[in-house]
Amino acid sequence: MADEACVDEKGPKDGRSAARIVSKSLSWDSYRDSTGGTLRKFVFLFGLAACASAQSDMRSTITFGAGVAQNVGPSCCGDTAASFSGSYAYRVIPHVDLEAGVNATTLLGTEARGANYDIKADDHLIWVPFGIKGVLPRRNGRQEIFLGAGGLYERYSAGNSASSVGSASRDGWGGYASFGAAFTLDQHRRFWLGGSSHIFFANTNSGYAHDRWFVANLDFGVRF
Repeated sequence: MADEACVDEKGPKDGRSAARIVSKSLSWDSYRDSTGGTLRKFVFLFGLAACASAQSDMRSTITFGAGVAQNVGPSCCGDTAASFSGSYAYRVIPHVDLEAGVNATTLLGTEARGANYDIKADDHLIWVPFGIKGVLPRRNGRQEIFLGAGGLYERYSAGNSASSVGSASRDGWGGYASFGAAFTLDQHRRFWLGGSSHIFFANTNSGYAHDRWFVANLDFGVRF
């Protein structure tokens, strides 16, 4: 009977000890699982933030271009001329850029001859477009198609400002529309090659001159 009493007395104590051990083990496992889950979530979120940061750092693009400008309006100063351009674009939100630039042509106008003079064509046109551009990425962001539109300042500089011999210098305001595409040259998507076309339209000389030009350029861009 004494032995049975001893067994009875020790039994509950051993049971409570075993329960405490199991409870501590479960508590540690739960803590370890919760800590590990939190750590995994932190690493995952940190990775997403790093990717987003890396993408957001590449928001600026500087582009240089060269091509041909064609007069498509009823007035102005010649038919075809070489075109040179430079622009800057900043991506404010995904697929939307704010852009501004300069596009210029040289050796416009027609040669004027007379009995005592022979004036070569040396007129210049400068356009300053500024506006917004929508960008559609393709092939995992390695290609882009874009459409743009906005305002325009135009300056026509005549090599000979005498209207009786050549065109007179003038300036004015207007607008533009653009379309183009580009593809990246490297895996980091820093260097881009593409083509763009612009329609420039402006009313200058107090509204008496209606200039309309189509410009097509081959472009090289650097994104940073």
